[in-house]
Amino acid sequence: MRKALIAVFAANLILMAVSLALLPDQVAIHFGGGGRPDSWASKEFNAAIFIVLEVPFFLMFYFAPVLTLGVSKNFLNIPNKDYWLKEENLPDFQRKFGYYMAEFGVAVFIFFFCISLLALRANLRDPVQLDNVLFLVVFIAYMSYTIWWLVRLVRGLKVPKSGS
Repeated sequence: MRKALIAVFAANLILMAVSLALLPDQVAIHFGGGGRPDSWASKEFNAAIFIVLEVPFFLMFYFAPVLTLGVSKNFLNIPNKDYWLKEENLPDFQRKFGYYMAEFGVAVFIFFFCISLLALRANLRDPVQLDNVLFLVVFIAYMSYTIWWLVRLVRGLKVPKSGS
């Protein structure tokens, strides 16, 4: 799953580079009602937003299991924390948590990719216009996946029957 995370992050980097090459100097960076742009910036600023937002997300998803070790157990909020944070259960927790976080990271970066494609497409139209229907489809699919993933995470971190 971590290889998939790297691949979708790389796809986002490539899309950002392609966008820099294709977009005009000023681009819509936010769209309001009816898909009409309501905020503009340079294409370089648009790329900087990508770097500031997506690189930390990638690092968080990729290094999630390691990051849990450096955080005080008081600040971790996970199902069945008393069980999973016992020294003998930490390797299993890190493996499971790492998988779930990488999987969710893949979904987040697929969502970012789709949104970036929609924004690129919108900025290449004349007049600039976001396809609200496609945006809504992508958003609902992402939110539905997020709910499904969260249910799976909670179920996946149940205390095993043999170890209470």
